[in-house]
Amino acid sequence: MKKWIFSILTLSLLSKESFSSTLVNWDHVHHEELSSFLGVPYLKVKGMSLEGFSGASLQKLQSAFSFMEKVINTEEFRSRVINFKNKKGERKFESNRGLSNEEIYEIFMEGREVLQMDTPGEVNLFLKLYDNPMSRVIGYTTSKTNLININWKYFKQFKIHEVAANLTHEWTHKLGFGHTSAKEHDSVPYAIGYIIRDMVLKSMNNPGPIF
Repeated sequence: MKKWIFSILTLSLLSKESFSSTLVNWDHVHHEELSSFLGVPYLKVKGMSLEGFSGASLQKLQSAFSFMEKVINTEEFRSRVINFKNKKGERKFESNRGLSNEEIYEIFMEGREVLQMDTPGEVNLFLKLYDNPMSRVIGYTTSKTNLININWKYFKQFKIHEVAANLTHEWTHKLGFGHTSAKEHDSVPYAIGYIIRDMVLKSMNNPGPIF
C-alpha cells in the first residue's frame, strides 16, 4: 500500500516538475508540444500554395503565418472569442449560423475547412496575389474553391498584423462563415480577424511568450 501511494506521489511530482520545466524552458519547447502536453487543441498555419509571392512579400506573408499560429494557440485568443460581445452588448457574433461563441471557437480550432474536411488541426492557406489598383477589395474567395485571392494594392502597404487579420478573415470563410455585407463588423470573419489583428500587434510589440 505504501509503495502504491509513493508511486502516485512520485508521478504527481514528476508531472508538476515536467510542466514547470516546460514553462521555464519556453525558448526550447515549441508551443505545439506544450499544447499536446496539456491536451488542448493546436492549429498549425500552413501555406499550401503561395502564387505570386516572393522576396519581401513572401517574407511578410511567412511572418504573418508565424504570428497567427502563435496567437491563435493561446488562452487569450480562446477567451476573446468566447467572451466576444457585439455592438448591442450581446455575447454573440452576427451571422453566426445559430452557433454560440463556444461552438464557433471549437469549429475554428478544429480547423476543418468545408472543402478540406480531412485535414483537422491545420489552417490550410491557398493564396494568390493579384493586382487591381482600382478595387476597394482587400481580398476575396468563394465557397467553391480553396483559393484565397489577395489584392497587391493593399498587401504591399499592410503591416504584418493587418496581413494576419485579412488571412484569418478569409480563412474563416473557408469554415463556412460569412457576412451580410462589408459593414457587418460583428460577423465571425470580421470580428475574429480583428481579434487576430490586435493580438498579433500586441505580440509584435511584446515578443515574449503569451498564454
